[in-house]
Amino acid sequence: MKLTQILYRQHLGRHIKRHWRIQGVKKPHDLGTRAVLEAQGINVVEPEDILKEKRQYEKIEVIGFIPKPLPLDETHPNWHERICYTYNNNNVLLEGLNQAKILTNTVEVKSGLPDNLVLKDVERNFNSKMREIIRYSHIFDAEQQKLPKVKDPLRPAFNFPRVYGITEQRVKKLLISKILNLIEVNSDYEITRTRSIFNDLTFSYPFVKKDKLIQFELKADTLLTSSKPLKPIYEGDLNNLKLPDIYPSNEVISLNKEHIYEIKNVYPLDVTKISNSHPHTLFIHYDTTEVSNLFEEQVLETQIFGRNLLKAFTIGASYGKRLYGEKIKDLSKPIVLQCIQTNGKWFNFGILQINTLDLLSDKVRNVWFQSENIELFNNCGYVDGKPTLEGYNSEVIKHILGFYNNM
Repeated sequence: MKLTQILYRQHLGRHIKRHWRIQGVKKPHDLGTRAVLEAQGINVVEPEDILKEKRQYEKIEVIGFIPKPLPLDETHPNWHERICYTYNNNNVLLEGLNQAKILTNTVEVKSGLPDNLVLKDVERNFNSKMREIIRYSHIFDAEQQKLPKVKDPLRPAFNFPRVYGITEQRVKKLLISKILNLIEVNSDYEITRTRSIFNDLTFSYPFVKKDKLIQFELKADTLLTSSKPLKPIYEGDLNNLKLPDIYPSNEVISLNKEHIYEIKNVYPLDVTKISNSHPHTLFIHYDTTEVSNLFEEQVLETQIFGRNLLKAFTIGASYGKRLYGEKIKDLSKPIVLQCIQTNGKWFNFGILQINTLDLLSDKVRNVWFQSENIELFNNCGYVDGKPTLEGYNSEVIKHILGFYNNM
């Protein structure tokens, strides 16, 4: 190849970049100008101090502006050195129902619901309306949202197509609200006028047990209240009943350890101003997308039952403190609360009687009754493009009616 004059030319862009790189690493030399001027009494200042104008800004509150969150460290105003063990809506206990019994000083007299609970057969027309409610809440509602991804444990890497439909939260909300509406329409006015329904109430109950500070902060998805408190369901002897043993686990295992917290007893209904302020029946939504185990394992049935008991205890205990004062221990009259937990398909029924708020007492204990999970239906969905409901079970509405009419 013949060399020409063009091949000896410098690349202009590369030459300029190299020049700037060399000049950029040079350090300016001190020529002694500042020392000479200061020796003659001339003050030397930086140009930024003269050219840059100093302004004082006033903080203005803007509607809709989200302030910067506070750092979650010792500078937070609610920081405490003492650890607080908390239980929230999305938690489950590692040891399930047995751990919940130890935390709340509760014993189970027998398996199943108490004998004095009256369960009557429902009419045929009632069951046909229940089938319509199930179809409407699971199939016919107009909501179309992207549902959680479908996972197969045997094929964890397989990517299933996304499914659109009615979310779990809306299914349970529609199901409970329409069941209560059906019951109110078909019940005696003397009963319905003594009932009120509240949604999404937050309750909080703090206590100290064995020098450990514990606080339950839970939400009641739907709370049915009454004008009079429920009557006691058990008045027998509890001395022969003992709390379960979960050794080597501790009673606060799997509870959240918090340094940032605010101790408060919250029962949001004013018992002095609201006539129907006594808790009657609690409805709990079990959502598989929100409730999870701390160790990312599948939630067990006993952990679901434990969640049922803790939610009922939190509402009943906060109500007892609101009614009798902060220092109350042994209650003069037991507090009874019914609770129903559902995922939209199965229902679990429980009744809690709180005899004492002294959770270390071995003389007086609280009493818990519960049923096993009862399936409302076997299948509800589209089969070959046709909306289908299979295996409807009338035992569920029979239990809900018995709870609603219980005085």
